[in-house]
Amino acid sequence: MNTDHKTDCGYALLQLTRDNIASAMEETRFLGIALCTRGTARVTMNVSTYDLCPNYILIIPPNSMMQVTDASPDWEAKLICVTRMELLRDAAAQILPYVKGEDSVQQFLFQERDSIVSSFHSVYNFLDMLLRDEHTVSKYEQGVCVFRCLMLGMRDKSAPHRTLSDRREISTTSLSAFKHFMQLLSQHSKTIHSVKAYAEMLHISPQYLGRICRMYDGRGPKEMVDDILLLQLKSSLKNTEKTMKELCYEYNFPTLSFMCSFFRRHSGYTPSEFRNMSREGMLQ
Repeated sequence: MNTDHKTDCGYALLQLTRDNIASAMEETRFLGIALCTRGTARVTMNVSTYDLCPNYILIIPPNSMMQVTDASPDWEAKLICVTRMELLRDAAAQILPYVKGEDSVQQFLFQERDSIVSSFHSVYNFLDMLLRDEHTVSKYEQGVCVFRCLMLGMRDKSAPHRTLSDRREISTTSLSAFKHFMQLLSQHSKTIHSVKAYAEMLHISPQYLGRICRMYDGRGPKEMVDDILLLQLKSSLKNTEKTMKELCYEYNFPTLSFMCSFFRRHSGYTPSEFRNMSREGMLQ
């Protein structure tokens, strides 16, 4: 699993065993969400003791003192480390109005701990896919969307004003469709720029895709497609020597003038201006 913090995209993943728990806890200087997947163990964290068994979720506050004892030989756990607390604040901003800082985010996670279990594996696997994909340049932005999905699933499962069927529809249908859209977007953002095409791959209407994107991300699907495409283009302009014609072909633009118009409309610069200014240190 990816534990490289040199390029900090806001999260990291760790696979915990009896043998690596001590070194792994040194990496958890920030918030952690751990799920016991096999075996049993007793964990002392700060002044509290927890008996872990499969599917037990443990929320680990930043800078916690943690010790694992009485672990069975087959004990394993998966750990999602949040390495930038602003990621959680960005994820919570539009869906949890009362969240004002790190403490309130942690409090929400503690309160809804049991609701995390059903979503943990899909979140973990999606983040793992993002971390392994060398061509994805929007790892932080997609991480925010994934954690927003997790929090929305937790909130909607516990919302007292919703019926059971309402909560099931939110937690399985729309949430699953949004995660699938994010996965398709990370795989095809260079070559597919049409909302209609993504909706067809998801077997839903463009209107429904628009509703779930605004529900879980706050942006429409076209804005999300354009934002990730722009990030990919900026990365190629800064980090490769490809010509504009080569980039036009790689990113599946119909013409070079169309690509230049798209880039200028969304960034304020022509591709050539952006490349020159970024290499001269005039742009971040």
